[in-house]
Order: sequence, then structure tokens, then C-alpha cells
Amino acid sequence: MKILLVALNARYVHTNLALRYLREALKNEGREDWNINTREFSINEQLDNIAAVIYEEKPDIIGFSCYIWNITQVLALTKHLRLVLPRTFIVVGGPEVSYDAESLLSRNPHVNAVITGEGEYSLPSLVNTLSSGSLPWEVSGLVWPRTTTLPELNKLPNPYAEEEDLEGRLAYVETTRGCPYNCKFCISSTFRGVRFLEPSRFRLILRNLFQYGAGTIKFVDRTFNANKKHAFKILTIFKEETERFSVYESAKNLRAHCEMAGELLDDEWLQFLKAYPDGLIQLEIGVQSTHQPTLEAINRPQSFASWKEKARFLQHTCNIPVHLDLIAGLPHEGWSEFSRSFDEVYEVRPDNLQLGFLKVLKGSEIWKKSKELGLVYSLDPPYTVLKTDVLSHDEILALRRIEEVLGKYYNSSKFQYILEYVLENYESAFEFYHSLSEYWLNQDWFRREWSRKDLFSNLWEYLSLSIERMPNQYNLNTLKEALRFDYFLNARPGQIPEFLLGNYTHPDKMTEVAELIRKDAIWQEIIPESKLMDRRQWARATAVERFAFDVPEHCIDEKCLENKQEVWYLFYYTGNRVQFFRYPEQKI
Repeated sequence: MKILLVALNARYVHTNLALRYLREALKNEGREDWNINTREFSINEQLDNIAAVIYEEKPDIIGFSCYIWNITQVLALTKHLRLVLPRTFIVVGGPEVSYDAESLLSRNPHVNAVITGEGEYSLPSLVNTLSSGSLPWEVSGLVWPRTTTLPELNKLPNPYAEEEDLEGRLAYVETTRGCPYNCKFCISSTFRGVRFLEPSRFRLILRNLFQYGAGTIKFVDRTFNANKKHAFKILTIFKEETERFSVYESAKNLRAHCEMAGELLDDEWLQFLKAYPDGLIQLEIGVQSTHQPTLEAINRPQSFASWKEKARFLQHTCNIPVHLDLIAGLPHEGWSEFSRSFDEVYEVRPDNLQLGFLKVLKGSEIWKKSKELGLVYSLDPPYTVLKTDVLSHDEILALRRIEEVLGKYYNSSKFQYILEYVLENYESAFEFYHSLSEYWLNQDWFRREWSRKDLFSNLWEYLSLSIERMPNQYNLNTLKEALRFDYFLNARPGQIPEFLLGNYTHPDKMTEVAELIRKDAIWQEIIPESKLMDRRQWARATAVERFAFDVPEHCIDEKCLENKQEVWYLFYYTGNRVQFFRYPEQKI
């Protein structure tokens, strides 16, 4: 019997952990006549091409992993495949089909069955029954019943036992299932308790991942720090295994991505993370909202004010990238309340501020009480909120525009200094991004793709035309210097755009000075690898530029511009990394 497990991921770099667990669970049944394969695609691929690949496998059973981001494509595929594989048993499972299975089967007769909940026990049992030539039910179309016994994590097989190429892809692991919280917008609220994987079993999984070329390991644990003792053991193993792996392999960008609860970050956590090796971990923390009536309505007891300084400490003192998440469209949070939530979170200056929108997920408490809470949401996946009783659809669309410019400018990390300078005198970061997004709307810019240079040009146009309306009458030349510094930090410029040229009186003289600075022997002490470069290699790896004032010093320390002095900087470009060094004044 040929069994094919299929996933349609959101992007190529993503991988599907569920498929790997199910594959190994089926293998453990030990049936010699079972030929088990997995196939992963992207929702961006042509469905006809995906269907052709699946058809050529000629499977007896096809299992699809279903989520809000792929359910439309999955159902289209099942409809197509039923026509050309009429005898194939098609089963679907996953969060998107677990809470409205009867309705899904009635609307999609080309699907034979739905497995609800966790499938490591249910799927092998189903395949065993089908292998014997019988059906596990008397009436065609019944949902395969939810198992009453949840899988014991420590009895599940290693999902990465089969060798594969994970180079350049995200690898997902879990050391817990369940969540200590019961947030009403999350389907985890339908389960109680947390189950833990023995750390020793995690070590074996991690070794496989490193051997297969994985770099970023993303923990899908709902709340990674739900149990401090367990989390410390897991992260200690991660550190030990990266050190062990590095002995045998060339250095790679190994990193753990963990989703944590901010209110559980106590002093012991801070000290543990402060001592953790640089670059080995990044954190995602869900704020959702800082509006207390909203937090009460979604059953998410927390106070951002009580732990925001801890997030700031981790981001800016420990240099651990921190992603903070907000959700727009939650109950009782209108425009003004959300703007306050945004400003409070932005004040921390996280590595990434994710502005998401409420998804009214099937099975969640918020789904059951959507009318009572005044939520209007799309009836098609991913069931995004369209308006609430305190947030209009016009305001939702405005927030979507803010989300887009926030991603292009703040979250891209390409405009660090210009944003710091512009916003240091703004009372509300939210109002700045709102104003910028409305300018984009008026220029009809959202409908186009923009290059890196174009994004700089668009921001400069906005700043130039908005300067008089900005607080404290900003100096446009100073803004240009900050923007120009960011431009050099992005990549070595071949030619500087005209709008970013400095106000030089003798450009030829400046070019001569720049070359003298580039050739100075001081760089061999500061950048030792430069000794191994010839003149041409060194020129390609560097850029030298003069600025009207010390941009990083001013923007970070918020010093005034009085007594500003021109400075020279050398930018050193290696791989995806850019370093910058101020040239000593006394040498000029």
C-alpha cells in the first residue's frame, strides 16, 4: 500500500513538522507492504504542477496537512485528484479541519475522511483498517473520531529520523504540547494542560537537524518558558550541541527561535539569557494588546508595563533579537486604544514589531462568541477580522497600510538611524507611521513593488514634503545625513542617488581624501583580514564617506546638534554583514 503525506507550506523555506511525526508513526507500525512517502510544496506553486507530482506517485492513501493558509489550495487539489485517482482514499487533518469536520465533508464529497486533533495514533489505526480491506465506519462520510488518549510525547518517534536536506530552510521542533494559558482567540484554549518531551530525546532530534544542514531551529511550543526547569535544560542542550557540532563543521548561523510569555521572564531567566552565547537565540513574545479590558475579554491576564523593561534589557543590553506581537481587531480595542498599545510596544524598540490581525479560528472561544463580541470576519480562510463594534472596516484597512510600511521601514532594519532621528521628537510613533502610510496611499505606491533604492527615495520625498508639519521644525539637511548613513549600511553603493549627495564644495578634493583614508595602514589593525586582500579586493569590500555630524552618536545618544563636527566613516562589507568605523579626527 502506497501512502503519501502532503504539505503545502506558506513558503519554500518552511517545513512541516506534523508530516514528519506522522511518517515516523506509520513506520513504527512495521508493515512491510506500506510504502510511505512525504511531499512538501509551497502555496505559491502552480496547483496543476503539484497535482501532477502527486498523481505520478499513484498513492492508495493521500493525507493532507491543513492550516488556514493552505486549506483553499488543499481542497482544490483534492477535487482535482479525485477525478484522476478515483480509488485513492483522501484524508485531511490539522487545525483547520478539526473543529468543523462534518460541514467540511458535506461540502467536499471528494474528501473521504477527516482526522481531528493529534493524529499520531489515529492515522496508523486508520491505515491498518484500510489495509485489511474494511472501513472503520458503517456510514460513508463519518468523521474519524477524535482519539480520547492524547499521544505521549516521549513515546512518539523522532520526526527527523529520515535523512533530508534542510540547508536554507526553517526546521520546526517541539518540546511541549499544550499551553498554560487559555486565550480565547487561540485553538490551544480547547486543550488543557502541558505535556513535555524528555530533554534527552530532544538532543537526538537536534543532532539530526544539524547533520541535515538546518540553521534556524524554530520551537513551536506555544509557551516555551511554561516550565523554567524544562526550558533551561532544552536551551542548555541546544548550546552544548551547537558547540559540539562546530568542532566538526564550519561555523553556521545556528539559532533557536522561541516563543515565550513575557510575564514569566523573571530575574533568573534574565541572567540565564544574558549569559547565553551571542547570536544563538531570538525570542518572540506576544503582547497582543496593552488595553486591559481587551486582555480580560480574551482571557489573557498580563501587564505589559510589568515586563516591558525586561524585553528592553534582552533586546538592547543582551543583544538578543526580540519580536513583539500585537493583534489588531481584538474585542473592545478601538483605534485610539490600539494606537496606545502600538506606542507602548514601539517604545521598547524591539528587533521586530509584528502587527497582526485577529483570525477568528474555528473551535476557539472567540469564534463561538463572535456575534456577542461584535466581530465581523471573513468567512473564507484565514478568517481575518473585517470590523468590530469599536473598529470600523476603514480603520482596519488603515491599519493594514500601517502594517505594510512598518514592515518595509522599521522591521526591515534598513532605516535604523533615520527613524530614530525622526521619531525622537514625535509623541506618537503610531501617528508617524499612519501619516507615512496615508502618503503612500495618496501616491498609489502600495500597488507597486519597490527596490531598496526606491524605498529610500520614497521616504525622502515624504520627509521633504512633510518637514514643515513635523514637530520642532526638523532640519532637512540633518535628516539627509541620517538617511545617507542608513543607505551606506545596507550595501556598498555603486553610485549614490542624487537626493542623498552631501553638500560638498570640493567633491574632487573629498574623493582624494577618501582614497587616502581607505589606504591608511590603521585598517590592518582594526580589520586584520584586510592584510590578506589586494588593493582591488579591499576597494570592493569598503566605502569611505564623510558626514556632516556623527550620525550614530547623535541618533543613539540623542545629543543635540550644537557644535556638530564633520566625520569620516569607513564601511566594511563582508557577506551579509556591514561594519562601520569612525576615522580618527586627528589623522585628517
